Amino acid sequence: MYNITTDRYAVNSNGTNRLPFRLLSCTAVKRLAIVSGLLLPMATASLATAAEEREPAEVYRQVCSHCHNLDKAVGPMITMPFPEGAWEVRGNHIRNTVRQGRAAMPSFREAKISDAELEGLIDALLRGELANAAVGEE
Repeated sequence: MYNITTDRYAVNSNGTNRLPFRLLSCTAVKRLAIVSGLLLPMATASLATAAEEREPAEVYRQVCSHCHNLDKAVGPMITMPFPEGAWEVRGNHIRNTVRQGRAAMPSFREAKISDAELEGLIDALLRGELANAAVGEE
């Protein structure tokens, strides 16, 4: 008796088809699932520590200052402090403009500015903490 193996089925010498043969046994699949389940949390933890959150001044310098600086005059001056009563509305406007884009301003995805970094940047902008950073830029 001989076996001929095709791409999907094994054919016996008597002409009957069998289900596809297994490449891995059930115990090997179980072991693989257990090992991958143990390694996945370690991999995601290392990714989280690798991508550390930047300070608002650093985010402003790396992303915003190219257009929103005094000497660039491409975008409006965004570092001036706002009255506390307008923080919520202005914060929502900044958040939507950063994520959606507006006129000449492109949108920035979470890969470029994380949500936590964006919230820190909005808070620093509303409080006027980055006014000196904008003046000190070249």
